[in-house]
Amino acid sequence: MDKPLKKIFQFLYGPIISVIYFFMQNYKANRERLDKFLNNKKISTILQFTAIGILIIWIIIFLSSTEEDRNALTEQVKKSFHEWKSIDSK
Repeated sequence: MDKPLKKIFQFLYGPIISVIYFFMQNYKANRERLDKFLNNKKISTILQFTAIGILIIWIIIFLSSTEEDRNALTEQVKKSFHEWKSIDSK
């Protein structure tokens, strides 16, 4: 490439390429860290027990609620589901 053409190309596209490279490097590093984090046996066990605990708490809340509250909760979930579905179809 000619020197002036190379300078123009670097001026126009250099910053964009640098930003894309920066974000891709961060994404790659974060994915590697997340994989290490989730492959740790203690961490994955803690996350599993936390998820099970939250599920049990929600089941207790649902069982101890009144019929009106259950119906209201069910309607809200259905409404949210239909909203998410309409967003996905756009």
